[in-house]
Amino acid sequence: MRLLSPALPMISIALFLASGPLVVASPSVVQAPHVRLAQVEFAFKGFANQSGREMAQLTCADRPGDRARSVAAQVDVRGPQVVIRFPDQRIGQVCSMRAFRDVNGNQQLDLGTFGIPKEPFAFSNNAKAQFGPPKPEATRFVVREGQNSQTITIG
Repeated sequence: MRLLSPALPMISIALFLASGPLVVASPSVVQAPHVRLAQVEFAFKGFANQSGREMAQLTCADRPGDRARSVAAQVDVRGPQVVIRFPDQRIGQVCSMRAFRDVNGNQQLDLGTFGIPKEPFAFSNNAKAQFGPPKPEATRFVVREGQNSQTITIG
């Protein structure tokens, strides 16, 4: 029995260490990691008629193909250029933006024959629509640290 007694503590320690690292809950472990944020800004220009509202939707995901989150914003058109800002966007996200100028105030993009928009519209990166909306790759951009601004020409 004397020979087994000194071995028991060693076996207990070996089993404890083999079970994996010890995790102790503390406020720093439980809290979400620090998220860095940046502002995304779009300056819209090219308004032939300086009236109505510019309506934009920014859609972002951690990676292309992930579930996306959208946020909308709008501003009155009162000059040749308007700016829409989306504050507090996570750095590293993949985003795209679509916008239109609501000329008649019904808060929707009016469509004509064959689904062709009757109101001016635009996409991030100034991606052009040809026989339908542009490909998603053409509108994507990554939120970077610092200034994230694009100048968009809207027809």
